[in-house]
Parts: sequence; C-alpha cells; structure tokens
Amino acid sequence: MNTRGIPIVDAYTHCGISKYLPIDDVSATMERSGVSRAVLAQHLGEFDNTYIQGVVANAPDRFAGVCLVDHADATARETLDELAQSSTCQGIRWPMASDVDNLDLVAATLERGLIVVAYFPESVAANVDALASLVRRHPAGRIVVSHLGNPAADDDDPLNTFREAGVFDLLTAEGLIVQLSGMEMTTVFPHRELHPLVGAMFETVGADRLTWGSNFPVVGTPEDYQAELQLLLDGGLPIPAGAIPAVAGGTALRLWFAGE
Repeated sequence: MNTRGIPIVDAYTHCGISKYLPIDDVSATMERSGVSRAVLAQHLGEFDNTYIQGVVANAPDRFAGVCLVDHADATARETLDELAQSSTCQGIRWPMASDVDNLDLVAATLERGLIVVAYFPESVAANVDALASLVRRHPAGRIVVSHLGNPAADDDDPLNTFREAGVFDLLTAEGLIVQLSGMEMTTVFPHRELHPLVGAMFETVGADRLTWGSNFPVVGTPEDYQAELQLLLDGGLPIPAGAIPAVAGGTALRLWFAGE
C-alpha cells in the first residue's frame, strides 16, 4: 500500500481478454497498492487494440494506451495513422531486433508525435546502432527503453555489457526514457544482481527520465506487484530518496498524462 502520499503511476502494465487479465483485475491490483494511474501496454501478438482503447476511452484520466501494429501488414502505415489520430492511443510498442524490419515504421511513429515503447528481445546492447539511428533522425522524439533495456538472462555482468556496447553514451539523449520494469524476468526479488545496472541507469538519465512500471501480470501475483513497488518506495534500489516520487509517478505523469 502507498503510505507516502505521492501520486504513483504504473508506466507499464498489461491487460486484455485474450491473454493476461481484464481491466477489472488490473484496477483492483492498482488500488490495493495505492497506484492512481496506469499505462496499458498491448501484449505481443495482439494487433486488435480495441479492448485497450475502450478502457482508455472510459477513463482517460486514469489510463493511457500503448498499442501494437503489425509491421508486416500492408496496411501498417494506415493503421498507424488511425492510431495517431485517436485520443485513446498515446504510444506504440515496437519490438526492436535484428530480425524485425520495422525502423521506418518506428520513425513514422515518432513523426506522428506518438511515444515509442521499445522492447529489445535480444537486449538493447545488441541493438544500439538501430536505436542510435532513430535518435539521430528524431532527436525530439520520445522513446521509452522498456525493462531496463532487457539485459540478457545469462549475462553475469549486464552493467559492463551495456557499457561496452555504448548504451550509456546513447542514453544521454534527452528523448530516451528508461523504464524500471521487468526485473523479475531475469532475477529473483529483490533483484540484487541488477542493482548496479539500476544505479548506473539512474546516474545517466536522472529522475526525470526514469519511470517505474510493474509489468503486471508477468511480475506475478498482486502481492508480487506490491512488493516490487515497495522495493522502490522503501529505498531498496540504488535511487536517491529525493528522486523516488519522480520515478514512482512524476515522470510518467508528465510523459503519458500531459504533465498533470
């Protein structure tokens, strides 16, 4: 439960009816942990964004929508245009990997003023050049590097891997936002193996470009959701106490909810 009296925004959670949980379950989990708003990210493989858009339409002050577009579909650009004109889609989730030819569509997303939520199945360290090309083409574009850039599960020293790949040099770009999420995919709570990476990420981007997301329900049960949030709120991560309100909610409010 949030006992600190600060607005908390879950910058990355899933909901759906073909996979994961419907919005009522997500909402109940949020309320239990004192989370006031959330960004609903479409899950991979689902290109029908109707459900998420309907949730956002019913509660635009509480939810923002991140949709998915099939880059291999001949109508991908038309779909992107429709989503960009909709008040129920604030961003597009794009996988970025060596076998996915979608960089022109990702660039088009930025051109239309939408936020890009970048997912790196091979780790951002393996896709620095692609991300750098987007930053060069659209220096004012907003790109969220989800799940801390997806450090590889078998990497014993992800901090060094990211440094050697030039990830931290790239993260100096003002349009890049790092999402503190997905740690449960590679480590066991309280994720001590990732603390050096989290600390270095914070030192590089600061509180204004670091934002917390639950990755619910991938993170586990509602109790797991609450534990991950409390780890941040209680100072269990290498993030200064004064920066926690921004990471827990302030940054996401500015990014996803027009600076409220």
